[in-house]
Amino acid sequence: MARFFSLILLVAVLSLIQSLGFSIFGVKPNLALVAVVAASFFTGGILEIFLFSALAALILKFAPAPGAESAVFLAVSILAGIIGRRLPWHKIINGLAAVLLSVFAFYAFTKIQFIPSLFFWKELVLDLVFGGLIFYFVSLYGKMGKKDYD
Repeated sequence: MARFFSLILLVAVLSLIQSLGFSIFGVKPNLALVAVVAASFFTGGILEIFLFSALAALILKFAPAPGAESAVFLAVSILAGIIGRRLPWHKIINGLAAVLLSVFAFYAFTKIQFIPSLFFWKELVLDLVFGGLIFYFVSLYGKMGKKDYD
């Protein structure tokens, strides 16, 4: 239960940081999408993935009616979380593959004209770096928790 609330906090904080305009060298990584995809690997099922996705979408765009971009975000993050867990490789490789595919899918449905640009590739690299860091630290947190209770 503590892990679940930690993951909710992770998704909420990274979504908030993104919504406040965080950037590195002028490139804004999609922290919310990366956080949702990464968190989905450490939860039980689709209900948790939906909750993470909805929370991130709500923080990113608080509006009376969700726009098309929010709907794409929800669909892509949920599908990436589900599909990524079924890939045949090690968990972190699956997670990075899911991040890669989710970023491509998000841009393919919302801003396809940016995919060939250097901006997109810089963002993709940042998203993969943040995804790797999230996987590493959440995995460490899980190992520390197991030692405490064994």
